[in-house]
Amino acid sequence: MNANLINFFVFPGGLFAVFLGLILISIERILVARFQGRVGPVFYQNIIDIIKLLNKETLIPKDAKDFVFKFAPLFGFSGMLVLVYFLPVPGVYEGVKGDYDLIILIYFMALPAISHILGGGASSSPYAAISVSRELKLMLVYEFVFIIIGLTLAIYVGHGSGEFSLKKIMDYQMQHGYFLFDWKLWPAFIAFLIFVLATLEVPPFEVAHHNHADIMEGYLIEYSGAPLALFEITDALKIVVLSIVFQIFFFPSVIGGDVVINLLWFVVKTLFLVGFIALAHASLASFRADQEFKFLIKVPVVLAFTSLVLVILSVKGLI
Repeated sequence: MNANLINFFVFPGGLFAVFLGLILISIERILVARFQGRVGPVFYQNIIDIIKLLNKETLIPKDAKDFVFKFAPLFGFSGMLVLVYFLPVPGVYEGVKGDYDLIILIYFMALPAISHILGGGASSSPYAAISVSRELKLMLVYEFVFIIIGLTLAIYVGHGSGEFSLKKIMDYQMQHGYFLFDWKLWPAFIAFLIFVLATLEVPPFEVAHHNHADIMEGYLIEYSGAPLALFEITDALKIVVLSIVFQIFFFPSVIGGDVVINLLWFVVKTLFLVGFIALAHASLASFRADQEFKFLIKVPVVLAFTSLVLVILSVKGLI
């Protein structure tokens, strides 16, 4: 089989990424349960859930816009599937080389949220409509945070001119030190962690989807069977993509040249990110919609801009 097809469908994309993502979500659920004094599910629970959903009948509401309702989950799933093939994994996989892949990453990161909006809007459910309204408003803010962080790194690596190659962002850190330990980028690092929680809709940023008190399951309320399974698989792929992006942006460290060892090292770093997500999930209460919007505007946006200003001052030799 062609190497590109293997990379897309088997490793590091496709089957491997879906399997890893589902296991990571199960681990996050187990950690949340343990933090809260519960036992939690078995580590393969999410795989069982997906298999069960794929064998269930798909029900479509009478008033739904049939075509958009059925195919909206494919939109986000395709975007994440392309990204796990496209992105380089430090020491494991070189990805698809390009000079502007950071810009492509920014575009594709928004696709799962857009698929939520399309699917929820097409379902004709009043609960989904409220969820879509919240998701749209919040997405505009947290995706803006992600754009500012990416632009900051591009300016830093390009010494003011803008370097949009992810591989060159990693190479720069290999030569000059990881951005995780650069004080000028600490605000951007904190903003990125907040972005991770917001885009995964983890507390305190779950008001658009998981707030059972007023909107039930939000945009997912009318979904069942294979389309619902596809949304769940997209979430699994997204957590893998976020881990890869975190490592490219801030800590692309490798251990020697052995692919297997570097893959294990990648998983270890990913587990730290999952542990952080689980800790936030278990310990933080959910914001109201207005509180969430104000927090995203006041904290991560300001943090991201702080790093941008510091980097601009740095490349101009002022600090």
